[in-house]
Amino acid sequence: MGEVTQNLDDRRRSATQGLDRSHRSTFGQFFTPTPVARFMASLVETVNLENPNILDPGAGIGLLSAALLDRLGGNGTVTAYELEPAFQIGLKETLSAYSGNHAVLNKDFIEHAVMLAATGKSPGYDLAILNPPYKKIQTDSHHRAMVRKIGVETSNLYTCFLACTVFLCRPGAQIVAIIPRSWMNGLYFKPFRYWLFGHAALTHIHVFDSRDQAFKDDKVLQENVIIKLLVGRPQSDVEVSVSHDQTFSDVRHRRALFSEVITPDDDEMFVHIPTLGSPSTNGLPGRPLREIGLDICTGPVVDFRLRDHLRMEPETGSVPLLYSTHFSEERFEWPKQTRKPNAIIVNSETRRWLMPNGCYVIVRRFTSKEERRRIMAYFLPGNALPGNLVGFENHLNVIHQNKHGLEPTIASGIAAYLNSQAVDDYFRTFSGHTQVNAVDLRRLRYPSIEELRAMGKADAQKSS
Repeated sequence: MGEVTQNLDDRRRSATQGLDRSHRSTFGQFFTPTPVARFMASLVETVNLENPNILDPGAGIGLLSAALLDRLGGNGTVTAYELEPAFQIGLKETLSAYSGNHAVLNKDFIEHAVMLAATGKSPGYDLAILNPPYKKIQTDSHHRAMVRKIGVETSNLYTCFLACTVFLCRPGAQIVAIIPRSWMNGLYFKPFRYWLFGHAALTHIHVFDSRDQAFKDDKVLQENVIIKLLVGRPQSDVEVSVSHDQTFSDVRHRRALFSEVITPDDDEMFVHIPTLGSPSTNGLPGRPLREIGLDICTGPVVDFRLRDHLRMEPETGSVPLLYSTHFSEERFEWPKQTRKPNAIIVNSETRRWLMPNGCYVIVRRFTSKEERRRIMAYFLPGNALPGNLVGFENHLNVIHQNKHGLEPTIASGIAAYLNSQAVDDYFRTFSGHTQVNAVDLRRLRYPSIEELRAMGKADAQKSS
């Protein structure tokens, strides 16, 4: 049977080349390479499975189904959903290589799944394997409204697909999925995390060291994870595995307690991926930012809303406006000759978006894959800018004290702490994208004010 998947990669490339890349991107269509499909299928436990009913939503040309049928020795009946006409012929051809009454459904999977769930006609699948489409959906979108009918609130198609898959499976069913890592933290996916862990147990997480390797043929810069779920089962330990890329030539494993994956008292239910190099990942010592009397906000200035008040160069009646471009290679430069403005006029429309000039810690909200750290923190001295007010653009995070500046030694200590290897390593266990959110930084644990002050003094001595 293995020869079916041997030939599918060439057919996958041929099929996808026939589609406009922007069209595929619009619908989140990125297809599974053969090595990834085989690894996913290998996670399925085959004991006591006799002719299982298999679900493959968003099946493409059927590479995941083929890999799973190979794993099962051809034993199983597949129901595959695929809306893209360019792939339906190839999907039927793939499934025809295996015995059994396999079905290809030209239906919107989310709509059909919600209808089946709402009418009590769930097929009760034994296995599901999926690489769902990735696409943000607006609050008023059709698919978001559909999954609300089954009690799910979420903001991306891939989590809609996963939730609907859980609904269509029987208790004890195995689900293996490759999805973006973004659901593991952040405010937008919090309701989904609560829902998912109320309906399924997480038993395996696989991550790739390199963010662009899982779908490198499609040049997708997306940090993906492969997860395995057991529907309706109590949570226990989690197997964690890592490979550098999709060849899986260097897979490393570690079994982790679930308390290492989700901290028991964490009401956000952030999903951490324990570090393989240590026997346990207990997090960072200390307390959250607000508990030490400090806070963080995203930069209040949304430039396109205040465009008429921005100035490329400082002028009378203006104050400094800071963008990410003013912070580079751990240096601060203002004014700076770039395409971004350097100043904002102070008036009745802008004043409420400005903060008192002072000493702050600035963390860029977005980093690139080339940068060595996920968190890039900068110490902004209180005497670095003229005037009494300053504007921080929305792509910056600003650590402050009651919306005012910080004591310089404390600010220096916070910047040194956030730029440390220990914090970067920990942050990567639960943040799987290049965005650094204020809510994530707020929930990190920090040393005491006294310890931060001492770190700031030591950093200053080192720099002098």
